[in-house]
Amino acid sequence: MSVSALGALGNVVTMVPGRADVQRLRWKGQTVKIAVSTSLTRPSSNIKADSDVLGALKRSIQAWSAVADIDIQEESSDRQSVSPAGIAGDGISLITIAQSPENVLFFANDADLASAKTRVFYNRKGFITEADIVLNPFQQFSTDGTYGTFDLESTLTHEIGHLLGLRHSPVLGSTMADSFARNGTRGIVDLSPRTLAESDAAAIRDLYGPKPGDTECCASITGKITAGARIGAGLKVWAEDVVTGRVTAQTETGADGTYRMGGLLAGDYVLYWKSQDAALNSMGPLGDLRVETGEIKTLNAKVSLKSGEPSVQYLGLNGRLADFSLPLTGGRSYTLNVGGKDLDARIERIEFSSPHITAMDIPPVLQQFGENISGLTYFISVDADIPAGQYTVTLTNEDGSKTCLIGALSVE
Repeated sequence: MSVSALGALGNVVTMVPGRADVQRLRWKGQTVKIAVSTSLTRPSSNIKADSDVLGALKRSIQAWSAVADIDIQEESSDRQSVSPAGIAGDGISLITIAQSPENVLFFANDADLASAKTRVFYNRKGFITEADIVLNPFQQFSTDGTYGTFDLESTLTHEIGHLLGLRHSPVLGSTMADSFARNGTRGIVDLSPRTLAESDAAAIRDLYGPKPGDTECCASITGKITAGARIGAGLKVWAEDVVTGRVTAQTETGADGTYRMGGLLAGDYVLYWKSQDAALNSMGPLGDLRVETGEIKTLNAKVSLKSGEPSVQYLGLNGRLADFSLPLTGGRSYTLNVGGKDLDARIERIEFSSPHITAMDIPPVLQQFGENISGLTYFISVDADIPAGQYTVTLTNEDGSKTCLIGALSVE
């Protein structure tokens, strides 16, 4: 067995701060203007010949403007380089792939890992004043799934999310997940990051509001989490649809333990929490509730953090593991590999929130995927009528404690 493509193969965002809460950055108005460098529109050694560059860019923009009240306007520019770090940039939000000294320096510490980076400037009121997207001039891109390249449209869609103010998402199958694979890494071409997850759509609606005329959106859920006598700071919080089990929204608790999850469609949800601390592999439900359009519901909770539990970090098929989502197709069965720390016979079962994904009644097979990475192989089946979306994988220990990968299974 082998472990492939571990680590951040995706995208990095850098913030150039004022004194605002970086959890809630957005542009002041509904119109955002971006300048497309000629380094993207003319032949480039970093982009495969005959790639549909402008088409990929337009589709990436449309993905976000189709779900929220945001108008992204692009124009051509002869500018090539990212604005230097500082209090403010040059006032022009640029998308570039030029091999300029400034852009090369931007990737000095992660030239082999990141597909792109976005530098965001914002003021003390939390309004973005400029955001520059730089495609890594050390990497290769394509729009047709060429092996070993990064998908250009997926990369642009992710980075435009950062340009609009979104942070990385813990939902592994979302566009805003902090990493995704090069084409063919697991023997497949996965273009799912081109399509926004429900959690991506909720996050951008929360910042800019729904499209005019959208009568089903939006609702919000707020609350405060405490962990024993401590404040529940830095916890991942997400919502899943009660009926389907799909992940629909996500957020993170602040320093005071409070959270806010907006942009939700009316419906019934179960909320969950998970520790971000690798030494505290704790998770569990916060509760369930129904929200209506325009409603703000409050759900407070007390949780218990445990240490020393087995943790799950990787997922894969065919003897390979990776730290990004796994695409599934309805109506099929899979041999699912799960890897992490101390995964052994103490793991009692694998669980899914969705009734459309079932673990077969076959004992898991213990595997060793590499140094310090233990794993289990399960056999699962996926219903033919499973709705598209992202689904969470949960492992339950013999003492009842749980660990999970949020939205790690993606169904197109």
